[in-house]
Amino acid sequence: MNLTVEDEYHCSKRRVTLATVVFLLITIPTPAWCLSTTYVALSGQLQYPQLEMEQCLKRAADTIYFYTGLNTEINIRVILHPNGFTFHKHAFPNWSAAVYREGEIHLRNPHLLLKKGILENTLSHELFHAVIHQNGIILPQWFEEGFAHFLFSTSSPMFSHKENCSDSNESGVLDFYNNSSIMVRKLMKEKSQREIQDFFLFCKENGFIAATQKYFKISVY
Repeated sequence: MNLTVEDEYHCSKRRVTLATVVFLLITIPTPAWCLSTTYVALSGQLQYPQLEMEQCLKRAADTIYFYTGLNTEINIRVILHPNGFTFHKHAFPNWSAAVYREGEIHLRNPHLLLKKGILENTLSHELFHAVIHQNGIILPQWFEEGFAHFLFSTSSPMFSHKENCSDSNESGVLDFYNNSSIMVRKLMKEKSQREIQDFFLFCKENGFIAATQKYFKISVY
């Protein structure tokens, strides 16, 4: 008889424990960095540092979520180009290390970018574009590029940077990125992490112009 009572007691305790676990699983949100990433190597000979790239994307997603509050549980494909020929064949500019387009991050040979020390910031920069687009947010190009540099400040959009650019188009692109970065930094000066996050969430619901009027007291385009 005592055994029966004791069994019922422990059974009741197990029910309470199970209910608590189920409750926690429902109420605790999934981490914001849960990306769904597919890697596609355009050459069967290309071996790529998948672990390093996955860790990089996780860190970038954490940073993007911290500052924007946007959903980073997105689906992306990372297209790995073995050389500049295949990259150029897709009509991407020669000076670019990577490009985001319609759910895909096109990346130059990751070993080359790793050697140059720009793999992490290049991937992080393009992931920011992916998050913005897949959250349905429309931003002016100067702001989107400038904020990507605001978050990942050591990244350079120029794959083959030259101090004295002989190509006027390349020089113009470099000026655009530099000016965009400066403008965004001025806007974000003295803004807290919470204010920046509120700006992006408001922007998602009401648009960029309304968000700049509310949080910066100006209209920028």
